[in-house]
Order: sequence, then C-alpha cells, then structure tokens
Amino acid sequence: MIPFKTIRSTIVRNLSAYLGLALVEMSGGGDIPKTAFLTYDISDIEPLTPTAREVRGSTDHYRTRTGFTVTFLSYADDKATSIENAMRAQDWFKTFGYQMLKDIDVIVYEMTPVSNRDVLIGDEWERRQGFDVEFRTQSLAEMPLVEWIEQTKLTRSE
Repeated sequence: MIPFKTIRSTIVRNLSAYLGLALVEMSGGGDIPKTAFLTYDISDIEPLTPTAREVRGSTDHYRTRTGFTVTFLSYADDKATSIENAMRAQDWFKTFGYQMLKDIDVIVYEMTPVSNRDVLIGDEWERRQGFDVEFRTQSLAEMPLVEWIEQTKLTRSE
C-alpha cells in the first residue's frame, strides 16, 4: 500500500502554506471559501510494474512501482488571479514540493499545462484554471513469512 495519508497531508499542508490559500478536497463537502482557493482530487492509483518479492528476516515484502494523478483547480473572481495561482502551485511542485515529496519517496513525474476548465452550472459559469500532476512511488505490502519445507527425503514405495 502507498502511504496515502502521508502523501496527501504533505501536499495539502505545504502547498496551502506556500500559496497562502485554502486547498480543499474536491467533492469533500464543507463550505466554499469566500476568497481565491484551489481544489484537489487524487485518482488513478494503479500499479505500473510487476510485483517484486523480497524476503527480509521473517517478513515477506512485495514492492510495486505505483502511479497516481492529482488534479488541481484554481478558483478566483478573475481569470488572471486564477491562472497566476495555478502557475504558483506548479512552481511549488518544481521546487519545494519536489524535494518534500522526494523525501517521502514520491516523485513528481509529469505536469500538464495550466488550462481553462470552466464549467457551466445551471445559468452560471464556474471560472477555473487547472492542471494535473502525475506521481510515482513504491507500494509495499508485507506479511509474516510462511514456513516452508526446504529439504525432505523421498522414498519410493512399491
């Protein structure tokens, strides 16, 4: 399993502090901030390589390289502010965020350009700019080592 809560916490706490803006989970409920803010959604968590098995002491370790995507949307009263906040968020992933995530074995693999992601809800447009970040990390599953027979004598019966 990937350290999901640690990864999410590292991104949300530190990116929010860097931007000085609220970072809200998409479809997470709660009140919408009155000022500019960003939303995030973590998706597409999938194994990318076959599992590698390693025995250490009395534990079986199964490692898989895993990828996941985080979508960020920047909301503001005007388009310029929304674009600027999205670009500042991307800068964080290129600098401070890159190192913070690397320290917990998560790599920023790829980022899409900031693009218009406006949506019409009823009669009103919800103005937003967004981008996606793809990450790579290791998924680790462990279990106690199951004993097995290493050698045995076989005798033939007639």
